[in-house]
Amino acid sequence: MIVAAPGSSANLGPGFDCLALAVDLPFLLADAEPDEDGYHPVESTHPAAVAHAAAGGGAGPLWWRSPIPPGRGLGFSGAARVAGAFLAAVQRGAAPVPARAHALEVATELEGHAENAAASVHGGFVVAAGGGTVGLPFPEGVDLVVWSPPSSTSTTASRRSLPTRVSLEDAAANVGAAATWVAAVATGDLERLRFACLDRLHQPTRLEARPDAAGVLADLIDRADVLAAWLSGSGPSVAALADTAVAPVVAASVPASDGGVVRVLGVDRFGVRVLSGPPGPTAPPA
Repeated sequence: MIVAAPGSSANLGPGFDCLALAVDLPFLLADAEPDEDGYHPVESTHPAAVAHAAAGGGAGPLWWRSPIPPGRGLGFSGAARVAGAFLAAVQRGAAPVPARAHALEVATELEGHAENAAASVHGGFVVAAGGGTVGLPFPEGVDLVVWSPPSSTSTTASRRSLPTRVSLEDAAANVGAAATWVAAVATGDLERLRFACLDRLHQPTRLEARPDAAGVLADLIDRADVLAAWLSGSGPSVAALADTAVAPVVAASVPASDGGVVRVLGVDRFGVRVLSGPPGPTAPPA
């Protein structure tokens, strides 16, 4: 059996630890060695293996492959944990809906926050707050332009660098911006996202340590054909939202020097799912 869980871009600027968008970069996990090339054995310390065991999976070997670059702010660990936990639930005979719920519970516990895992479970746009998650379908006709440098960022170290106190003015600005994200997605009025993606809580500190990402972000947010741009997760990747027709033009404007990669990616709208395996639901869930 092979399951797939999409990567994610978290925070979306102001939504620290609560907003995320599923990205069409899949983490694939198999419980038998696939015939296809590119799969790697899963070591016991791999996040997929840890989640698989935590969700009650068996002790047999696992194999994985994924285009999600680890340590770049695109939800590698969240997708791996969701895939591992979901595979374990399906192996035990769970139907897709309870298997997804169990995968989200296990992955959230291991991640320490829910937004990445929720995006990988549900697809689309998610809000994680108050111990629960809410998903919204994301409007059609837009893609992500994602710049990723060759170097990675330690999420743990990045979180430790953040201030422990913020001003009431900054907190209020972020609450308003995050709420605007939800309203814009719900109504399809994505033109409102240009200012809704601005952040005062975490991006300024993180970007001080990554002037390369800061430069890319500044260039993207200044473009009239970009709807929104933000530091993806804890970085160092930078993501931007643009109409599908102009996303390749935006991508071509971003320098990919020094080993960096620029990609145009779709929004994953399905979440974790079974790609192949024994009889049962294999199509993307409704």
